[in-house]
Amino acid sequence: MDGKSLIVILIMVSASASAEVYKCADGKYQADPCDDQSEPLDLSNVGSVVAPSRGYPENLTNEITDARLQDTSVNPRDKKAEIAQYLRKQKIEREIRNLEKERKKAFKDRDDKIEQLRTTGKRANNNLAGATWQQSLAQEMTAVMQQGSTEVESIDRQISALRSELKQL
Repeated sequence: MDGKSLIVILIMVSASASAEVYKCADGKYQADPCDDQSEPLDLSNVGSVVAPSRGYPENLTNEITDARLQDTSVNPRDKKAEIAQYLRKQKIEREIRNLEKERKKAFKDRDDKIEQLRTTGKRANNNLAGATWQQSLAQEMTAVMQQGSTEVESIDRQISALRSELKQL
């Protein structure tokens, strides 16, 4: 007899064996009889341990379905509205996080541009042409600062609007 046949026979024998459960006088359950008068409990109406296709025991699935049918307080429209509101909150929070990242990037870009202009200004000669060039670099730095401030203020307004919308939900 090969190994596969032996395994199949063992599975068939173990599947046909049934365990009996006894209830003792103290309220405990056990596999062995408690005394001479103990009789096994009838567990034929208990659901199968093997789960149906969804992964729940059949009797549990029926109980859940019955509970949902009896529960009239849960309106499908309310559930849909609740889910839609939850999704909207998640979207707003994600937008806020993205805007905060943009804000940090705007500060970093501004600081990098200013540092680049300062580094460039160090190469200016100590004469009239160098002074004129440094003056133009200073004006460019001012423009970069204003542009960065405007960008950050715009992002701050968007974040503020999203946070107030989030509070209203």
